[in-house]
Amino acid sequence: MSKGPKPQRRTFRYWLQQLHLWVGLILLLPLVMMGITGAVLVYAHDIEHLLGQGEPEVKTAGAWQSAGKLIEAAKAANAEPGRVPIAVRWPIEVGEPAAVRLSRPGMAGERPQFRGGGQGSQGGQVAAPGAAPQPGPSGSPAQGRVPTQSPFAGSLQILIDPVSLQVLQTQQAMTGWVRFFHDLHGHIFIPGGVGREIVGWLGVAMLVLGCSGLYLWWPRAGQWKAAFMVRRKAKGLRLNRELHGAVGIWSLVIFMLVNFTGVYLAFPQQISAAVNTVWPGRDMRAAMFQARVEPMRGATPMEVDEAIELARSRVPGTRFLNAFLSVRPDQAMRVGLIRPGHEEGAPVITVIIDPYRRTVVDVFDPQAMSTGEKIIAWQRALHYGIGLGGVYKFLVFVSGVIIPVFAVTGFLMWWIKRRNRRAGERAKQAILQRAGQPAE
Repeated sequence: MSKGPKPQRRTFRYWLQQLHLWVGLILLLPLVMMGITGAVLVYAHDIEHLLGQGEPEVKTAGAWQSAGKLIEAAKAANAEPGRVPIAVRWPIEVGEPAAVRLSRPGMAGERPQFRGGGQGSQGGQVAAPGAAPQPGPSGSPAQGRVPTQSPFAGSLQILIDPVSLQVLQTQQAMTGWVRFFHDLHGHIFIPGGVGREIVGWLGVAMLVLGCSGLYLWWPRAGQWKAAFMVRRKAKGLRLNRELHGAVGIWSLVIFMLVNFTGVYLAFPQQISAAVNTVWPGRDMRAAMFQARVEPMRGATPMEVDEAIELARSRVPGTRFLNAFLSVRPDQAMRVGLIRPGHEEGAPVITVIIDPYRRTVVDVFDPQAMSTGEKIIAWQRALHYGIGLGGVYKFLVFVSGVIIPVFAVTGFLMWWIKRRNRRAGERAKQAILQRAGQPAE
């Protein structure tokens, strides 16, 4: 008896193609959602201004008032008890309002809850806005533990004319359709950090698709020019394949960069550790957000204006941008400074201050950072499309828009191949039946 044909050996390329295909098909809808919401958020503030929903314009001319006076104006405008100032910000440019952030009611007396470690171990210390968990009594950082509720949750933002101190607008932190898109993109409406981790793994999936797609796209000798193009006469399967590959290779760098930074935002400690193994540097998240001070009995902590002047004396040639205030007695104060020509969204100079001893604890200056520290400092700006001008912002927008293109062309390639394969099987069966042979 004659033996049948030997089965084809499955190659690495075959299995990688299957991985690329099924990861894309299974996660098609979530990935499209991430791309669309991310693209919208890049221009969310611009859309708000077009709709008349943006921050009010300031027309009063003159010198800006001090941060302390801005805080007093915000406190006077707030009638809800239990809110305390947690942050104050000067405008970036003339014509923009200043802002003061007041905490949610009673936040100063809350005992923070941490995911992955129970309650905080400091008698209820609450992290500074945007901070990582604070260290325990031994002084070791609470690695891997994140607050289940952001310090900004439930906070109130008061926009103020920086010259006249007139209150222009009072708003909850990020509301309306922008909040909807932000929550959907950031944590798919799942609180407590779990949603952010799911989004992070979706980012990992997109990195896998990008790397595997590059390998599968890689052309043979003599086909490089065609691999970057979509031919005019291409139709059907060929059109979708060429469009899928050309869009992918032209956008690969920005696609991988935006998704890597998204993974960092979901897993900052792990990514920071990986970066530091290649380019050693300080653990800036721990040093910046977990800085503690020891309250001095009988000592009055310094006011925000005095802290700002101390910070500026440490870094000459700068001006004040923002300050994150101490909510608890053992929290340090953070002052943000910028130099002339600062691009909005780029990393700022952060000065950590001990308000009791009136001393500078540490300074994080982007100009003096190591390579690894600069990479970490830029992650958020790179993901949001800020800090590098309008062209980069548009490229980040494009990196979200192309995901539906990948989804549609990838799905159509799979569907057309499946349809053609089934049509071929039916034709084969019809031929065998006409020849009087049993169909296989």
